[in-house]
Amino acid sequence: MRALAAILVFVVMGTAMAAVYYFSLESDVKVSETNLSVSPGSFSVTVAKGASYVRTVTIENTGESADIYFEKVVEGPDPDAISVSFHDIYGNSISSSNKLNVPAGSDESPSQVKVNVHISVDEDAEEGEYTVYIQAKG
Repeated sequence: MRALAAILVFVVMGTAMAAVYYFSLESDVKVSETNLSVSPGSFSVTVAKGASYVRTVTIENTGESADIYFEKVVEGPDPDAISVSFHDIYGNSISSSNKLNVPAGSDESPSQVKVNVHISVDEDAEEGEYTVYIQAKG
């Protein structure tokens, strides 16, 4: 019985060690310095129920060409009642599956791309001031 217990302990320990090894393999992660800026990075709007707004932001790039999309955070009385979408100047939607290409630029001559931020307010949204924070992601 002791021999069986010892064998079980070795099997369990061997499995655990294999799992630790499997999940701790090294990998190379490429970290790149961001050379993009979004201006303005946030804006506030006092909303009316059922209204739509469009704000323009400028993406400036002082580095290599980049394919980006945007993430946003909405703060206000009822953030779930505010829809935000991003579009290029031609009206094409920008998303994680349909990224915007920002051409390469330099410190002396940064490339600039305009993006339209579409804000839609639900009919039953609480009135008040909402702030939209925008972040460009690669």
